[in-house]
Amino acid sequence: MKKTILVWATVMAAGMLALSGCGKKETGQAGEYTNLADKESRKSVVGELEACGVTKEQTATLEKWAEDYHEITAKSYSYPKGFTALPESGMDYSSILMDDSAESYSYLQASNCRLTAFNLIKNQLTTAGTGNDTDLWLMFDIEAIDTMPEYQLTKEERAGFLTLFNQVSVEGTKTLEEHEEKIQEAWNERDIQISGDKLSLISVYLHAPEDQARFVGHTGVLAETKEGLLFVEKYSALAPFQATYFKDRAELKDYLLARPDLYGDETELDPIVMENRTVMK
Repeated sequence: MKKTILVWATVMAAGMLALSGCGKKETGQAGEYTNLADKESRKSVVGELEACGVTKEQTATLEKWAEDYHEITAKSYSYPKGFTALPESGMDYSSILMDDSAESYSYLQASNCRLTAFNLIKNQLTTAGTGNDTDLWLMFDIEAIDTMPEYQLTKEERAGFLTLFNQVSVEGTKTLEEHEEKIQEAWNERDIQISGDKLSLISVYLHAPEDQARFVGHTGVLAETKEGLLFVEKYSALAPFQATYFKDRAELKDYLLARPDLYGDETELDPIVMENRTVMK
């Protein structure tokens, strides 16, 4: 899936990540999820996020994106109402088709996990603002931010987005532990800080050996709630928004690492799951 930038660009241009791969961690799924497809579940998720410091403006954006997405895909997929148990075999959104005649079709083609997570975390985020917009792993994100009103950011927010998600060089390293150290060093050098103790950013860094880099292949926001840990994500480019309750971080990590689209060939070291600047063990 990740052999070259060209392959990545082709996949993203098509609007979705691969749904199969090798080397994935085999595990059952624990947790309860919703796709924010009904008003009640959206209200529930929004309430939890706002209790953790997300503003009404930010949650209104998430609600609009989720409502629009459901509207243009409901004909091809039967969404559960409310929260339901995760399928033991994992999520399968391969049957979803987007209605290309819908008014919201164009902007939702560009929707992804990074844009979604940043919308929810940006008010708790500070960085050195040193990110660059020549990072090819972010080419579609940057195009969406710069050309679509739905993803427009202020100058400072744009710099923060790039600083947060720019790839991390792992040149000269060979081990998973060295890669973990490089990611943590990058967070320190970029002065990335997330304030508060109820909301955190979960990032899955994938290995691109041909570029000697790690990049954020998937991300979402984790909220500490009375009901448990609530992980909010855009599952992938063409897949739905999803909010899932887990009882602990071990369940969340198992869920993330069970995704087949995180794995390439034997030249790639394993995905690294981070909670903010800390490696999730």
